[in-house]
Amino acid sequence: MLGALALGLLVAACGDDTAAGGSGGGGAPSNGGGPEGGQAAGGGGASAGGSSSEGGGGGTVTLPESVDVTLVDNGAGGLTRVSFAVPLQRGQLSDASLVRVQAGGTELARGARGLASYDDGSFRSVQVQVDADPGSTTTLTVSLGEAASQTLELVPVEDTLVDPDGEQGPRVWALLPASWLSASGVAGPLAPEADAEGTPLAAWADHCDYAAFDSDQFLSEGAATTRAVWLYDRGTVFYRGYARRGDLVPLASAYRESSMYRNLITGDGTSARNGLPQGSESDPKYQYAQNLAIHYLLTGDDRFRESAEDMALGMTELWPSPEYAGGSDSWTERNAGFSLLAYVWGAMVSDDQAATLWAAADEAAAAYIAIQETYPVGYDDPDARCFAHHGDAHDPAEGNPYFGCSPWMSAILADALDGYARARGGAEADAARTSLVKLGRILAREGRDATDNPFYWMGVDTVEDAVDDYLEHIGESAYVIALAWRLDGGGDAELLDAANVLVDKFAAEGEVGQLRSFNWQCRSAVMTPWLLSP
Repeated sequence: MLGALALGLLVAACGDDTAAGGSGGGGAPSNGGGPEGGQAAGGGGASAGGSSSEGGGGGTVTLPESVDVTLVDNGAGGLTRVSFAVPLQRGQLSDASLVRVQAGGTELARGARGLASYDDGSFRSVQVQVDADPGSTTTLTVSLGEAASQTLELVPVEDTLVDPDGEQGPRVWALLPASWLSASGVAGPLAPEADAEGTPLAAWADHCDYAAFDSDQFLSEGAATTRAVWLYDRGTVFYRGYARRGDLVPLASAYRESSMYRNLITGDGTSARNGLPQGSESDPKYQYAQNLAIHYLLTGDDRFRESAEDMALGMTELWPSPEYAGGSDSWTERNAGFSLLAYVWGAMVSDDQAATLWAAADEAAAAYIAIQETYPVGYDDPDARCFAHHGDAHDPAEGNPYFGCSPWMSAILADALDGYARARGGAEADAARTSLVKLGRILAREGRDATDNPFYWMGVDTVEDAVDDYLEHIGESAYVIALAWRLDGGGDAELLDAANVLVDKFAAEGEVGQLRSFNWQCRSAVMTPWLLSP
C-alpha cells in the first residue's frame, strides 16, 4: 500500500490565495514602480514564507533563501544578457530590490522585478537579468532578502532570445532545480521525480518520456497541419515535466512549444483564438491559457501574460454557458476543464483583467458543481457523484445513449477545480473540494472493470459501461481518486486502496505509446505522487 510507504517525498502546495494582483503593463518591463518593481502591498522584504497545503497534498517544503541557477549556452557566443524568473511561494518575497545575484562568490549587477502577486501582495515570481558569459559562468546564486549593490535596467525578454519569436529559446538557458520548481507550485502541486525513486510512484518518471515525445517528434507528426497533436496543452505537460526534473529536455520543449502556440494566436482580447488547423480555433479543448501563464512566471515575458489574458477572455466567447440542461447539447468534462483552467491561470497572472476572469471562473465552477448535484435526475447518492451528462452530449457516435461520465476526462476538470480552489479560497474553495471528493468516490466504487482498468465511459445509475480497449487512461483515474483521498483528510481506506491499485496497475501495465497519449497521460496525473506522499 502506497499510503504506508515512508517515501520522504519533498512536496509543496501551490498556496491558497485569492485574486492575483498584477505586475507591469505591456511593452518594456515595468511593475508600476520602476525596474525594481517597488514593494508590493502587504509587506516588504523576504520572509520564511512557505505555502499552505490546506485542501490537498502531503506536507509542505519551505523554500530556502537562495537558489543556484545553472546556465547552458544556446548560442550566446560570449557575454550576453541572461533573463529568467524564479517562481516563489506565497509570502516569500514582496520587494524586488531584495534580490542579489552572485557568480563564484562575486556579486553581479542585476535587474529584477516582481511578477504577478498572491492575495497578500507577495510575488508569485521574480524576474532576474544579468550579463554573463555561459562559457565561463555556469552557475548563478540568487539570494532573496538581500539588497543588491549593483543594478541593471531590464530589457524586454524578446531581446534575450535566439529569435524574438521564442521558438528557438533564449540565448542562454537558465535551469532551476526540481526541488525548487516543484515546491514553488509554479506548475501546480508536484513532487520531484527523484523523490519517488524505487516506489510505485516512480511510474510517471518511467512512462513520461519527455525526450521521446519532444518538440522534434511533435513537429515530425505534423504539428503545422494536424490539430490532434496539439491536444491537452503540451506546453503545460512539459513545464510540469521540467518542474519535476529540473533538466533541459522538458524545459526546451516547453519553451519552444509555448512560443509556437502563442505565435499562432489570432485576434486579441475577447476575439483571441488559436490558429491551429482544421477548425480548432472554435473548439474549447484547444484553447489554452495555462502554458502561457506558466511561461510568463518562468521568464517574465510580458507578451505571454497578455496572451494568457486574451485566451482566457476568448474562452468566455467559446464557452459562454457552462451550464448543462440535461439533454444532448454538447458538454464534456474536457471542455469544461479547459475553460476553467483558462480563467484561473489567466486571472492569476493578469495585470488588468483579473476581476473579469475570476467572475467567469466563479460562474463556471458553480455551474459544474450544480451539474454534478443534478444529473441524472433521480440519482440519489449524495456522497459519490461525477459530472454526469448524457452520452449524446459527449459524442452521439460512441453509442452510449445513457447518462454517465468519462473517468479520464474527469481528470482535466478535477485539475481545474483543484487549481480554482487553491487560488480562490473561501466558500468557493470548500464547495470545489467537496465536489472533488464525491468525484473520487464514484470513480473508486464504480469506475473500473474486473481487471481494474478504468472504463472509457462510466454509466451512472445504470449497469452499462463502455470498456476501454487500451491501457492508456489508468493514471488519470489514479490522480482523481488520490486527490479525493487527500482532500477528504487522508482517512478513507476505500479511496486509498483504489488509488494504490491504479498506481500499481499504471506502473505495471500502463502504456504511453504515442504522442497524443503522452500529451494526456503526462498532464494532470503527474501530480499523483505529490498527493499520495506522507
